[in-house]
Amino acid sequence: MAPCFSVIIPNWNGGSFLGRCVAATVLSARMTKLDHEIIVMDDASSDGSADEIEQRWPEVSVERNVVNMGFGATVNRAAQIARGEFIVLLNNDLIPREGMLSELIEPLLNSSDLFGVSGKTVEWYTSTPNHVNMGGRLVDGRFVLCYEDSKAAGPTMFLQGGSCAMRRNEFLRLGGFHHLFAPGYWEDYDISYLALKAGWRLLYNPRALGSHLGQGSMLRAYGHRRLSHVRKRNYFLFQWLNFTDRASIESTCRRLPKDLSMACRQSWIDFRAFCAATRRLTDIEKERARRAPLIQRSDSEIFHEFAHHGELCPEYED
Repeated sequence: MAPCFSVIIPNWNGGSFLGRCVAATVLSARMTKLDHEIIVMDDASSDGSADEIEQRWPEVSVERNVVNMGFGATVNRAAQIARGEFIVLLNNDLIPREGMLSELIEPLLNSSDLFGVSGKTVEWYTSTPNHVNMGGRLVDGRFVLCYEDSKAAGPTMFLQGGSCAMRRNEFLRLGGFHHLFAPGYWEDYDISYLALKAGWRLLYNPRALGSHLGQGSMLRAYGHRRLSHVRKRNYFLFQWLNFTDRASIESTCRRLPKDLSMACRQSWIDFRAFCAATRRLTDIEKERARRAPLIQRSDSEIFHEFAHHGELCPEYED
């Protein structure tokens, strides 16, 4: 019989923290008292971290990429392999609390119109919130992210890709994490927003709590400068892939000259990121056409729902 849920832990050279993640995950999964499987999806690591997991936890399935594929493609491959009705995505530097997986899975079992549930993460050493209830809105044509450290479960615009649960079949039907966002960042927000536009609900549950060690593989692999470029490029890609209302498109287009002028004066990374995004316009056009039949809700409906969602993230404060 297929398990109720499959935990997916993508890993690349996570030897210094992967074992702690897996140990806590095994305990949290058992606490659910539901049938489950745990998959460590190794992305061609060279540090022996996957071998260590196989030796210490024989109940954990270790799957391997022959070549390094990046976060999104690795998760997608694991989702294809997984057998559970739901998939739980955990970063390899996340330590889930005992009740975390129960708090991610139970809302999905109780609400058939729920696509996914996002948890709360805090810094390991300080317990400072690391990722909370996230939303977004257009401010003078500029798409900005907002946050709210909600104390109770409630609607959210975005799932956090390293601490969330989703309906596996629907994740795959929507296309999984899109390759345009490789090597990472914004792919989780992209599929979250697409799920909202397809008519699903998303839930943030602060009781689904995990601690973040802050030693992630992406930073070690690419460095601060490269990741800053990728984040900004993917910020543009997210909007160009997802905004379909005429008002949203016109508003962001009117804002674009101002943003580009500012980028030229202040940050060449931003300008180069915009240029990198424009080189993907053909792929964006194809993907927008694929998504068109899925869409049931407008941008304006979603922005209205989250119009009063929290405070602006600091990087968007002028």
